[in-house]
Amino acid sequence: MGPQAHAPAPSRQTVLVRTAASPARESGSVPVWIPLAIVLAGAVWVWRTTESEARSRTGAWVDLTRSAFFRECPGALPQWSEDLRGALAKQGRVRADDRGALEGLCSMIEQLPFVAEVGSARFIWPDGLDISLRLHQPIACVHRGSKYYPVAMITDDKNVRGVLLPGAANVPHRVGSDDEAYFLPMLAGFDDGGADAPQVGGELQGGAVLAALDIAHSLHAHLDGSKRTRLGRILIDATSEMAFDGLPGGARLELEAVGDKAHGRLIHFGRAPCEAGPGELPVEIKWKHVSQALERGFDAVDVRFDEPEYHK
Repeated sequence: MGPQAHAPAPSRQTVLVRTAASPARESGSVPVWIPLAIVLAGAVWVWRTTESEARSRTGAWVDLTRSAFFRECPGALPQWSEDLRGALAKQGRVRADDRGALEGLCSMIEQLPFVAEVGSARFIWPDGLDISLRLHQPIACVHRGSKYYPVAMITDDKNVRGVLLPGAANVPHRVGSDDEAYFLPMLAGFDDGGADAPQVGGELQGGAVLAALDIAHSLHAHLDGSKRTRLGRILIDATSEMAFDGLPGGARLELEAVGDKAHGRLIHFGRAPCEAGPGELPVEIKWKHVSQALERGFDAVDVRFDEPEYHK
């Protein structure tokens, strides 16, 4: 793995407050902590576990059943911390100087569907073991059965790829800070009824849902938290190849969406960035038009052209 394959963390804060009591130090024992620094978009998750029975200073047994979650990353769902805690607890304990065991621990963590990449385990004597993780970042959700599941984009220079993440909810997920919390956009075109329908951890299939995911990715890149909040619940529908006026590119954003139905404003978006051909307006200008429309107010707006067109 290349150096710092994780998202950059401008101010890498490590929260060191314990939320679970650790055993009192006994004569001849050495307390060992494991901060699991989970890095995503400049934030840090920190986990710590205490060692229960250190046999000597040259070999410490770390009790993985005693873990505590300290700080969330933006976009990380509460279920993920529980899943990680449970996965660690199943391992029981690990010897801090057993490189093979530590590599196995990292490999196990990397199998969790919300984990994108795991760094190597680094023992820090006498304070603990540091493992940096890069998590998938939810940028949208899909309606699967009676629940909503988060979805992340997989980095791929050639194709748009998406992965279905754990964290089922009764309503679309809200992520972000309290004052700028926003709903993850829902993606139309997700087929959960077929034999090939993806399970949690599997990749999304179908051009329409991947085009909608690409639009969601561009939304996340070009609109700040306050603008995303003002969009409210939205459905991104790229299932139509043609727009309402007969031109190619029928993707649209339906605001005030509930379930897979829209009850409010409409944004005619045109082709997704991955499908854009000659003459397509650059995606950053489309989102600039959307920002202007949010400030102005609208019933329906067409952002496919140099000047946005407003409709009743």
